[in-house]
This record gives sequence, C-alpha cells and structure tokens, in this order.
Amino acid sequence: MLTKINYNNFDVYTEEIIHPEEFLKLYKKEKVAIAFETEVNNVDKKAFATFLAKERHSININDGDFIIFRAVKGKNKFEFISQTLKWGKFHIPKIVIETLSFNNHESIRFEVVRCCKNEETTNKLIDLSNLQENVIVLFRENNLVTLVKKSTIPITLPRFIEITPDLIELFYLIHGDGHYATKLYFVNKDVELIRFVMDKFEEILRIPKETWRARLLFNHQSDAEIAKKKWQTSLNLKDEQFYPSISKCVLNTSDKGNLRIVIDKLIVACVFRNVFDKLQNPRGKDALYALNGLLCAEGSVDINYKGLHRITLSFSQKEKDMFQKILCESKIDTLSNVLRDRFTISKWGNFYQFFKIFLRNNITPFSLHRSRCNNALQGFIDHSFTQTMIKYLAVIKNKDKLDTTELNVRLNHKSNSTLKTLKKEKYQKFINLEGKGGSGNSFKVSITREGREFLSLVENIQEIYNEQYRFG
Repeated sequence: MLTKINYNNFDVYTEEIIHPEEFLKLYKKEKVAIAFETEVNNVDKKAFATFLAKERHSININDGDFIIFRAVKGKNKFEFISQTLKWGKFHIPKIVIETLSFNNHESIRFEVVRCCKNEETTNKLIDLSNLQENVIVLFRENNLVTLVKKSTIPITLPRFIEITPDLIELFYLIHGDGHYATKLYFVNKDVELIRFVMDKFEEILRIPKETWRARLLFNHQSDAEIAKKKWQTSLNLKDEQFYPSISKCVLNTSDKGNLRIVIDKLIVACVFRNVFDKLQNPRGKDALYALNGLLCAEGSVDINYKGLHRITLSFSQKEKDMFQKILCESKIDTLSNVLRDRFTISKWGNFYQFFKIFLRNNITPFSLHRSRCNNALQGFIDHSFTQTMIKYLAVIKNKDKLDTTELNVRLNHKSNSTLKTLKKEKYQKFINLEGKGGSGNSFKVSITREGREFLSLVENIQEIYNEQYRFG
C-alpha cells in the first residue's frame, strides 16, 4: 500500500504505514541533511546505488546506519528507508524502481532526510561549568556560562560541549602543532588547517574568528609583506588582527611562510586544557579521530619510485606514551615501529591494513591535510604491488575459477610466469590456487574474500582521492 501526498507540485510517495496527514506534517518539517546524485544499478535481483564517501563523511554516516532517503525523478519523490552497507552501497526497494520508472545506470537524485543509528547512543557532553582551575562560573540564559578567572577577561561559552569527531580531531591537531600551557596558539603552513581551527572554534565553542590574532613566521628571500597579504586574503583576517612585527624563523620557510594564530587570553587556554583533559584515553573509533588529528599535525607521508614508502608520526618524549596508547587503541600499533623520535609504518601489507582500519570506520586518514592526504591515497594506489594486484584480480574476479593457461592469455604473460608469481606467499591471502599441475593439467585460480575486499578498498580510496582532487 502506497501513501501519497502532494506538496509544492511534487507527488511524494512512501510505503510506510502512516496517516497521510502525519506524512505531510513530517515532509514539511523534516529538513534534508544532504542531497547527491548517483547511478542506480537495476540489473541484479536487488537494485542498489552508492552513497559516496564525501557525502557520507560530511554528515557522519557509518556502515550499518539506517537512513531515510528520498529518491527524486521529475516531479515525483519516493521516501524509503535503507541501510548503508560496506563502501556506502544501499538497496532500493523494487516498488521505488517501479513507481518512479528508473532505468538501469540512470543518474538519480537522492535526499537524505534523517539518519537513524543502529544502536542506542547517549550524548557525550563536557560541562564547562566544572572547570578545575579556580574559575568562577556565572550561569546565563540559553545554556551559556560566563567564566571568570583572575588576571584575565571573562568569556561566555556554551555550557555543554558535545564530544564529536570534529572536537577530537581539533584538540589533538592543536596538541600536535600548538601550545596551551599559557596562551593558546596554533602554528602551521597549511591554510586549510588554520582555517579548520578558526572555523571549529567558532562553530563548537562559539568563539568569534575576530578573537584570533596572527603572526607571520618567515625566513625566505621573497617579500614577507606579500606573504602576509596572502595569508590575510586567504583567511579573511583584518589588519588589526596581525601583530605589527614579523618573526624570523630559525628554519627556512616557503615563500608563504608559516602562520601562528593566537588567542592571547589566559582563560581560553584554561578552557582548552580542561576540555582536552576530558578527551584523554580515547576508546574505539574516538582513538582513530584522535590519531587522525595527530597525523595531520605531526605526521608525514613519504613517496618513492614504488609508490607509498613510509607513513610516520613524530613525538616528543613527553608525548610518546600518549601516542602509543592511541595507536594501540586504534589497532595501528602492530603496524608501526619506533625509529628514534617517530612511529613509522612501512611495507605494503601494513599500508593495506592501515587504510582498512581507517576506511572501515569511514574515516579518511590525513583528511584535514589535503596534500598529505592525497599523497597517502595516491601513493597507495600507485604502489607497484597495488597495481599488480589490481591487474590480476580484475581478470580473476569475473569467474568462479579460471585456469592458469587462460589467465596467461588474458594477461599476455609467458606460460609459467603467472604461476610463479601466484605461488608467492604475499598473493595467497588474495588469490586461491588449486590443483597439482603436471601432466597437462592447469592450476585453477579464484579470488578470495580478502581479494574482493581489497578491490572494494582500492575503489573507495580512488573515489575519495577523486573527490579530494576535484575540490582541491
């Protein structure tokens, strides 16, 4: 049974058991969180489409979440509920296909109305009225608090701060490339990271961007004033927000220099310390968000002739234990070695597991640092072993079993070269090799479950990279 309403010249359908009046009220009131276009695959018994990674990440959609979608075609909409599966796939009920007359591979607009979690969760809130550093708290209307501390000006903030991925990444990013023992500051050469810090302080803590001051750190032959103007334009800073002097760096900088943004009010550093204290010892997925913040601050991505060569995370001796616990909770510790003052991940198998852990949780490593992120993603795709695996598995995946003779022909290889390659231990996780050979009998090869997961991972990485590159 279909329920149908008409609103703003749209015929809107649903298969839910719901009174039309209530459906109309919901349709008018419920806002669209995000809209996107994607192809519908209507060949299999179950039609499906893909909720792309960039859109999923923008509203924190995870695998297994139940989503209210609205499929839109012409002046018709169909509201239905579907669960997001691995890599963002979701099924489309047959009745939706029939009602809106979808063609195979037709590009369809989908609106996401509401995301229903697949498990009960409680709000994780930090109460800023419980600061521990001799702060006087004045309770205000609209759940605001004014914090007063000796020798500093008062500040009015939201009383309750929700622990979100953005909050965790923000605070660990600042821990990595900032300072908060006295005044709060953050230093970086990446415009996007600086903008992220300023935007999130305004969005989460409601601290206006005009509160920040800026100082250019510069050591280059080019004109420092031109560099300063570039920063000012990029971040929309006012002249009075810049300190009058330009600091000379000990190390050489790029022609743009580094920028230090500062809130020189002691109370802000006090708030930061108290909030950061509540974010210590993150568990599960929160540990990955913390690690991502640290990677964007103190991580690096090295590329060589084979592709991705090394991922590192630098630390001071004071930070070592904290970083080690986060790596352990993230399940990344077994992939890394400690070399002097950094945790180092090398070798293809460890890179593969690194990306699997992050992307399985719908988190893109280095996501706040575009150039570092792109290097990591493309470095893995371009890695010689990744390319070899793609070449073999792209042929094998389309048949249940393929004999090595046919595989040689399809790959244009010599008769024995493919077999020698597939017998190597590093291929056994991804490819099954059956038979004894000899007497003219060919071995049979097939793709394993891990092999299919590898192809899905590569597809997801390429999709994320393409999105980053398109908007870069």
